[in-house]
Amino acid sequence: MDTKDSTSDLIHAFRSERLQYRKADETDADYKAIIAKVEQDPVTQALASPAILQPRRQKELDQYAENLARSLLGVTICLLPEEATRFRAQSGVEVDEDGVNSQIVIGVMALGGGGIPPSVAHHRTAALGIRIASPYQNRGYGREALNWMLDWAFRHAALHTVSITAASFNPRGIHLYQELGFSLEGRRRETIWFNRGWHDELEFGMTEREWEEVRRISASGQLRG
Repeated sequence: MDTKDSTSDLIHAFRSERLQYRKADETDADYKAIIAKVEQDPVTQALASPAILQPRRQKELDQYAENLARSLLGVTICLLPEEATRFRAQSGVEVDEDGVNSQIVIGVMALGGGGIPPSVAHHRTAALGIRIASPYQNRGYGREALNWMLDWAFRHAALHTVSITAASFNPRGIHLYQELGFSLEGRRRETIWFNRGWHDELEFGMTEREWEEVRRISASGQLRG
């Protein structure tokens, strides 16, 4: 195989059309700031986690940041410069005084949160989770980021299955996951207590073969006609 041909698609491996992905790093101030933003937002918190709805202490934020950084892959999601310019123009946010756009961090995402123990790594499966800060929701960024992570999981991490969960009171998330190619694999009935009501937890999964079908890629990695 020609080495140049096999690596030509890696030039922009850590970005997608509008987004860039940086490794989650506990020493990164941007990472800590976005963790606080999404974890202290009650709506984002309720949709992303079955944990009891409450303000988070700094220790809890630090623990979450540490756990995400230990994932098989944990990333901060950032706008590429041209998208940052477009977002600022649409939202009325001005550029920096020097005229250069600083990077905008919009969320975090993790595959295999907390890391995958060696004793179960041979199963080649991992759970996927994402949090997008409220100002950047409803712009397709979540869809784009999830697609990027799915490609990384099956192209580079050699995973065989990827899973993601949603509460039944999150119809938009459910619709998105199904549009991405996830299949509903199970429903844990009335296991989530939220806002004076019982709700189901839905488990979605995608196999490597299903990802290949969605991307129209053969098992050998070639694009199908």
